[in-house]
Amino acid sequence: MADFSRPPSEVLEQCLSKGYVGVHIEQGVPVLDRDLNLQHDLVSSTLSSIVSSCVGDGISAGSKVFEIRSIPANPDQPAAESDNDFWILAGNSVSDVCLVGGVEVRNFTKLRYSSQKLPELTTPDPGQGPFREDVVYLDVSMSTVDGSTDKDLLNRGDIGMQTSVRLRPSWVVQVAEGKTEPPAQAPPGHTYLPLALLRRKAGNPAIESQMITDLRRTILPLTEVERQLDLMSRLLLRPYFDPDPLRQVSPVHGPASTPVTLSGRNFNVYAEDMVKVFFGSVPAEVVETTATTIRTLVPKGLPRVTRVTIETAGGSVTSDTVFGLDQGGERPAFRSGAIEFTPRSGGKDVDVTLYGTNFDITSAVWFGTNAMAEIVRLVPEGLVVKVPGGLLGQVPINIATAGGVTTTREPFIVGADPEFAASGAQFTPDTGRAGDRVRLSGRHFDAPPVSVFFGTLSAEVVSVDDELIVVTVPLQAVGPQRIRVMTCVGSAVSDDSFTVVSH
Repeated sequence: MADFSRPPSEVLEQCLSKGYVGVHIEQGVPVLDRDLNLQHDLVSSTLSSIVSSCVGDGISAGSKVFEIRSIPANPDQPAAESDNDFWILAGNSVSDVCLVGGVEVRNFTKLRYSSQKLPELTTPDPGQGPFREDVVYLDVSMSTVDGSTDKDLLNRGDIGMQTSVRLRPSWVVQVAEGKTEPPAQAPPGHTYLPLALLRRKAGNPAIESQMITDLRRTILPLTEVERQLDLMSRLLLRPYFDPDPLRQVSPVHGPASTPVTLSGRNFNVYAEDMVKVFFGSVPAEVVETTATTIRTLVPKGLPRVTRVTIETAGGSVTSDTVFGLDQGGERPAFRSGAIEFTPRSGGKDVDVTLYGTNFDITSAVWFGTNAMAEIVRLVPEGLVVKVPGGLLGQVPINIATAGGVTTTREPFIVGADPEFAASGAQFTPDTGRAGDRVRLSGRHFDAPPVSVFFGTLSAEVVSVDDELIVVTVPLQAVGPQRIRVMTCVGSAVSDDSFTVVSH
């Protein structure tokens, strides 16, 4: 039997509660067994914690170790021999292990649950309901092996006495009847792992295969863990442009050699000298790099419009915003003091006429920051283009020619104004109290941000889709109220009045 000045498990638990992670032995003092044991136990505990946190608990893919199986009926034995019992399967090799709390647990022998000399399972009682669910779980702890079990520890070949003991994982398969999970609190030094769930009808002592649900988790092999860690690293360290397209590239046009600032994050991952910038496929000179900005110079030989790509050791990213090259000549200009384009709004593929000077058929036109438009034809007063898809709300129109880039003063409105349904079907119910929900019917509602007003009082918007808005009546509202819906495209006021009652 092991002889310790203090139980190692007790010393470890006490030190872990104080946040200790290691032991340093001082010189010129007695060396205590508990100090040496603690040094080992702290290292072992740390490694187990790392494995448990990074890899997890469970079995390798395809393993049968600790699988719970039914015991088939045998005509040569009474049926009761298999009642309230099941098989616990073994692994096929030394490498066939189950990880529990960072500890490798093995089972080389197929055995019955009943062979563990635990309290027998009970037959589900009808008083517990039509079915009873029992969770089967693995209870893992560390056991001490001394010279009474392993004669090599008696050191008979030299000093003839036991000087140390060995530790090895010990396990038992437990069942919590009427529970779907193992006990929440395991005793000190014990770790639980769910193996299976048994679901039996009341009064049925047999455990059949269809009653068993395998709860064992599959852990990833080390190669897959490494792959996922590498993927996570790339996701965390890859460069990103600023989510606001208006901040990604500044300025958004200019001639060759123009200083341009790119904004985002993770631009200086690993090493600044590994950062590369491309305008389209043309490399650009990098002047300065920080974590959130890159200063670069517009290279020569660019197409008229291009996007900017950043490459670092963490990956690459391309801007949403397009950059327009000024190549000299007359700069394009929208009409001043007059309408710059017609119509003022529309959806995908609507023809829009741009009014101005120095436009040409080789111009590049885009709506917003990056939605390139198809150029239809030149007209005496300007250029006709088609509204691109994927837009909603108010966006500026940009045009780039050899002379430079220009942007409209007023935004183009993509989408249609919201509309209520015909009178009599605009909302339900038509009366209610403050706090009640009201359903508004119409179309073109889904153009965020969406606001709803009962008279001048703002209402809480519960949900929105294209033809339906659900709102709650404002608390201060009283009497008949017209309802107004506002989207990023426009607004609409109901023909009918909603009546707010006070009781």
